[in-house]
Amino acid sequence: MKDTEGTKHKFYYGEETYTICVTKDDWWIEEVGDMSERMMRAGEEFALENGMLPPKELCPTCNKANTIEITGDYKLQCVQKLNLEPFVVPNITRTRCPVCKDEFFFMSECEKIEAAIQAEQKRRGLK
Repeated sequence: MKDTEGTKHKFYYGEETYTICVTKDDWWIEEVGDMSERMMRAGEEFALENGMLPPKELCPTCNKANTIEITGDYKLQCVQKLNLEPFVVPNITRTRCPVCKDEFFFMSECEKIEAAIQAEQKRRGLK
């Protein structure tokens, strides 16, 4: 996709369906004028998951460095649903601050983590 080329997607928000256009550096919803702050955040996350490149921005925790995107196994130290045992979830994408080491996840990645935990919980026969 070129910087100015866009793709159109169906965007479900609340009980409505919208058409969202996504380019590498922008996004917009065709049928809507004013958007709530929550809808703006949902649209931004959707656009990032569908081809828009993340903006270069400072870490929201320390404001000292740009965050970097990493993909790989993510180790959870203590999972309540797995009797407080550690668990590794493969292939999770997140952004990390190189200074303070805080990590940030897209909602879709959080859903993948939860699904992996539930599958492991079922595999072990835990409730």
